[in-house]
Amino acid sequence: MGRPVTGFSQILLQNGKDVVLASHGPVWASLRRVAHSAVRKLAVSEKLSDLADDVVNETVETMIKNEGIGKPFNPKTYIYMSVINIIASSAFGKRYSFDDKELKFYEESFEYFRANTNKLALTDRVPILKPFYANVVNKTEQTMKGLSMSVKQKYMDRLKVHSKGEIHDFCDALIEAKEEAIADEKESASALTDVNLSLVIMDLFIAGTDTTQYTMRWIILLMANNIEMQLRMRHEINDIIGDRVADYHHKNDCHYVNAFIAETLRYKGVGPLGTPHVALCDYELDKDSKYISALPGFTPFGIGRRICLGEKLALAALFYITVRLLKSTPDYVFALPSGEGTADLEPDPNISFLHRVPKPYEIILKKR
Repeated sequence: MGRPVTGFSQILLQNGKDVVLASHGPVWASLRRVAHSAVRKLAVSEKLSDLADDVVNETVETMIKNEGIGKPFNPKTYIYMSVINIIASSAFGKRYSFDDKELKFYEESFEYFRANTNKLALTDRVPILKPFYANVVNKTEQTMKGLSMSVKQKYMDRLKVHSKGEIHDFCDALIEAKEEAIADEKESASALTDVNLSLVIMDLFIAGTDTTQYTMRWIILLMANNIEMQLRMRHEINDIIGDRVADYHHKNDCHYVNAFIAETLRYKGVGPLGTPHVALCDYELDKDSKYISALPGFTPFGIGRRICLGEKLALAALFYITVRLLKSTPDYVFALPSGEGTADLEPDPNISFLHRVPKPYEIILKKR
């Protein structure tokens, strides 16, 4: 499967190739191989579970200090803070404070892009309409260009100080993979350019942050709307994990928590249409002139060669964040000011039709 060439993808890639937007081919395969290896190792490491535990606990402390108990508030910024810190620390070793200007820049950039994706997609597919939306489209393109350049620069900065054999995050892992490929004279070495690897970091950060934080918004809304399910999750976490830091082994044992997350991904998956595809060759029909798809029923991360690069990392992060949120608030429940079962579960109509995002909502921390 390939990717369509759009004005948006050309702005982000700038003559390079990544994993999300580039079409299948030898360069794409080499980039995906090294990126997938780095993602898989982090997803099962104690480093990720310890990081998520520390980040979310700090975020909850800030949330309670700022918002208090029993007072309605929008959790969006706190979700951003947790997710961006986990992804940014994993990708390029950066941790942000709550009032960090770069953190605010990322949050505002993501929000602006999502609010105007419809117009961007429309003008990409019907170019003659671009003059009618010129101001919004140009600002959206510049916003995402600024975001991508900021993230790619993180890789370039790390390249200057990287020490051989020291792997702290994705930047180090990709640089190490490139240097090994060059030393061993592998065919993949020509694909592992610094431009391409910086674009892979962009993929991991932008796609990972965007989808994970929107999914966490749904998870918190659905927990607040279903107190009984939330309490059952809390009981399972207490029985299986207790006072320990959740790790990959606990993830395999917390069946109800995993089921809640999986049902959220099914019921309110944030990218129901996935990323646009184009065929690179003709499809063959069988002897009965039928094309039968083997597509299973539950594929929140896609399927086949183009399955989401960060699937394992996303599932691990969603589990660790959810668990730590509940462990950090043992005396409370996340509830809706208007009462259980009153949530508006229709997606936000002001956000792109390509994404299923919850409408702005408020929750309260309520004494159990």
